[in-house]
Amino acid sequence: MARLAPLPVGSVPELNDVFQQYKASGHFIPNSQLILQRKPKIVRAVRALSSAVFDPQGEVSVGFKRLLAYVVARTHGCHY
Repeated sequence: MARLAPLPVGSVPELNDVFQQYKASGHFIPNSQLILQRKPKIVRAVRALSSAVFDPQGEVSVGFKRLLAYVVARTHGCHY
């Protein structure tokens, strides 16, 4: 359980573009991002890191990266 409650989408208007990108790509907005809205620079940094890791121009296919992320998350008890 999170120590801080997630804020509703739109609580920090300067992050609306980030959350629109999540929605446009068909992905859900992770609770971690909703909690981190309190620190907008961190939300943008995490989004940039994720975009770099899942860059389709990388040497490893995006599908394999997603499969690997799923296996790692499940191994550590994450149910997303």
